[in-house]
Amino acid sequence: MRRILRDTCIFAALMILTVFAFSISGVGLTEEIKLVFQLFGLAFILSVTNYIFDEITSLPILAGYIVKYFVVVGIVIVFGFIAGWFYPSNFWMAFIYVGVITVIVYALDSVKTEKDIEEINEMVKLSKNEKTGYMPLQKRKGWKVLLILIAAMTVLSIASIAGYFYFEEIDSALRRQHEDEARAAGFDKVYILCVKNDNVIIDGKLYECYRTSEIMFAGNLSSREIELYFESGTPYIDGAEGEESNLRIYCKSIGQDYEDKRFIEPYSIYNAGKKYGDYCLNGFAVSLPAVLFLIIVLIIYFSVYYIRRRQKMKRLP
Repeated sequence: MRRILRDTCIFAALMILTVFAFSISGVGLTEEIKLVFQLFGLAFILSVTNYIFDEITSLPILAGYIVKYFVVVGIVIVFGFIAGWFYPSNFWMAFIYVGVITVIVYALDSVKTEKDIEEINEMVKLSKNEKTGYMPLQKRKGWKVLLILIAAMTVLSIASIAGYFYFEEIDSALRRQHEDEARAAGFDKVYILCVKNDNVIIDGKLYECYRTSEIMFAGNLSSREIELYFESGTPYIDGAEGEESNLRIYCKSIGQDYEDKRFIEPYSIYNAGKKYGDYCLNGFAVSLPAVLFLIIVLIIYFSVYYIRRRQKMKRLP
């Protein structure tokens, strides 16, 4: 039963990761997708912590789970504050979440099958009748798996940062091209980070409205929100590709500018073009900490191995 549940969870996890990984290319890193990857990251950290805990300690099963409970709660609370899940008013919920999971895991782990008992008895007989040496490092798989993961994450980090600079160069060339075209046509203004607002009616005419921020240098550096208006139906080059945020508007002013309102004639509207570059940057932001974390785990793994090996050697006649 435990094996069926384990295989089901692993299979479901792989399906969820695969589906959401492909969804990123279509809808971007939404809050829902980000939450899923954060949960899997937390699960990985807890699994590694559990492995290290079992390697270092030899507590009875109940005492071990009590200690693990408080260790896991601490990790979940710290991770939750970093990820923005918890606040000083609701972090106590981590005790409930972890408690429910701990009870379920403890109940499953307490169920010992006859096969498990026979294997344990056989190991006890071998330990009494034979002198068994400590398994050499070359035959252990844990550190090899960690090295493979570190290599894979390192390659992903390098590919992510290289992809970011590659797409950034493409985006920069496109921005220069768009700006040159607009200036050649007599449109000398550009507004960045624009967001599409609802259309409005002014003096009986329908206007399209966009919102952005304007940098001000009056005494000290500051910014203020402004709104851009142009009459609906005005022809312009539409390169927004359906996006309604992070837009660049190349235009020229019409009439008098007000403090927070601008009436413009657009030449072209493009999206920022950083979608794929942002994906690469997000990949780097995830893979680099993963590499550092795995390196720390590998160091702990070797430290535990040599400590336990030394203890084992001292007990041998």
